[in-house]
Amino acid sequence: MEKAELYRLVDERRAALSVGGPADPYQLARRLGITVSCYAFESRRLSGFLMRGDYHSEIVLNAAGSPESRRFTVAHELIHYLLHGGRQFFCGNTGLSEGDTGALEWQANQGAAELLMPYRSFLPFVKNIRSILLADEGRAFRLIAKEFSVSPSTAQLRLRDLAPEFEQYCAGVPLEELRIVAASKAKTPCRSIDV
Repeated sequence: MEKAELYRLVDERRAALSVGGPADPYQLARRLGITVSCYAFESRRLSGFLMRGDYHSEIVLNAAGSPESRRFTVAHELIHYLLHGGRQFFCGNTGLSEGDTGALEWQANQGAAELLMPYRSFLPFVKNIRSILLADEGRAFRLIAKEFSVSPSTAQLRLRDLAPEFEQYCAGVPLEELRIVAASKAKTPCRSIDV
């Protein structure tokens, strides 16, 4: 699945759930009837997991993660829930990172980024602080992180992933006319189990 198709699917789910703009993943989980709980795992490498059942679904988070990391993990697991039915997912160190562990994990990471930082909100915000970005990247990514409730490193990776679209937008292409450019698959140690 290409990035444009993934974003279209995320937009469809967002519209069906009446979610506009950046989503609050905890609120979205509640609306879907998914319990979100937090436990101290023995391993810091396990960020969280989705248990999907006929009568109860739950996202379990690692308490050792930062609030931003846990928030991204909830969004990541929600994408699994919304797009990848019939599976359980155990995910480690969720986030946008380089490498390749498969299409489902790339979809979950990119879908979570689109859920939390929709390009239609993200690109205008970044364009408005472009002078700060050029002068002080660290400060710019902290501002983006604060605006979208993510970590600065996640904000930085999101901008990297949207670089072709940002370039088009800065060149004057309206948001609704942007050509969404395919992205490489992201690496996240995660395994799915068919149920």
